[in-house]
Amino acid sequence: MNRRISWGFLGVSVAFFLFMVGLTAYRLEEMRGHNSLLVQDRLSALAAKVSVIQGTYVGLDAPSARKDLRAAFDAEPRLLLMSIHSPADGILYLLARNRSYVKEPETFSAQWRGTPVYEVSTGSEIVLSQPLGSESDGPALDAAFIVVGREDLYPIVRDDLYLFLAFLLVSGVVILIALSVQDVPPDHVPEGPRRDRTSWREPPEEPRGLTSPRTGLVWGEHLEPKLRSELEKAIASNKDIALARIRIDEPYADSRMPVVYPEIARMLLSYFPGRDFIFDTGIDSFAVLIPDTDIEGAVRGFEAFRRALHDRQIEGKNRSLSIGVSSRAGRVVQASTLLEEADVSLAKASREGGNRVIGFRADPSRYRDIVHAAG
Repeated sequence: MNRRISWGFLGVSVAFFLFMVGLTAYRLEEMRGHNSLLVQDRLSALAAKVSVIQGTYVGLDAPSARKDLRAAFDAEPRLLLMSIHSPADGILYLLARNRSYVKEPETFSAQWRGTPVYEVSTGSEIVLSQPLGSESDGPALDAAFIVVGREDLYPIVRDDLYLFLAFLLVSGVVILIALSVQDVPPDHVPEGPRRDRTSWREPPEEPRGLTSPRTGLVWGEHLEPKLRSELEKAIASNKDIALARIRIDEPYADSRMPVVYPEIARMLLSYFPGRDFIFDTGIDSFAVLIPDTDIEGAVRGFEAFRRALHDRQIEGKNRSLSIGVSSRAGRVVQASTLLEEADVSLAKASREGGNRVIGFRADPSRYRDIVHAAG
């Protein structure tokens, strides 16, 4: 997996984690608010039962009253504690599922007996209070309820698990697809004739002839050997030589490219002399050598060709080219240098919107100064 995919997967994972945390927190808070409203209704119902029991038995001391209070307590599954108390009489009735819910003071006092203190978890439990009568100093009912229990957490945890498994599945599929479409590393390219650097889109079939049957042009793999040979001749006779890289703008936007490409090749043959100086370098690109021509003359010639092509409709559409040109310009240079300079110019033409010719203008005087300084 390359670095881009690794960073992309890390970013998506962090975003998914934050989304899961936010979604879980939102659902917990929403559930807690809903259950808080629910237990408030249950408190009102419980207070009504206690008032009925208190009125029926004229107090809460009778065994039958305490039995009914216990039944009312057991009927509320979310109820943790039920306390009936008054400022005057203290705690009249207290029932809890765990002794830890009541906070016992170091020393008992009348104030504590009238207003007990409870120990509950503020995140998952709540204590509510309601008077049992209209008198301000009369008895009151305190009740502690569960607002976030195991039965509430189960569907949230289950949905989070399903989302996490779905994320893992989608991530695995995306990673497999990304790995399957990555370019083959250069170390694993099969041995064979060296091809032009832009011809990877259409690997040559072995064996094949010198020229492409599609365009009649020389295959791009013969460009560099031909350029080396012509460059040696130009240096020996102190003449110039120009190299042009040509690419059709947006080649994949039109399904008729298989027809357009050979037509552009025929126009190249009619504009530039020498069939063995024009090369088929891919499904959307060409290269042209022009001996005994400087950079200015080459740029003018290719500018005229670009305009002629753009003014002519091929298969019902005006076509445009990006062209990068380099030349020897009085230098003793390698073929790879001219190829690199032409590629740089072609890339610049494409970046600036295409449909243009850009020449790489070297400085011969600066080159000679560097050579003399080195000698």
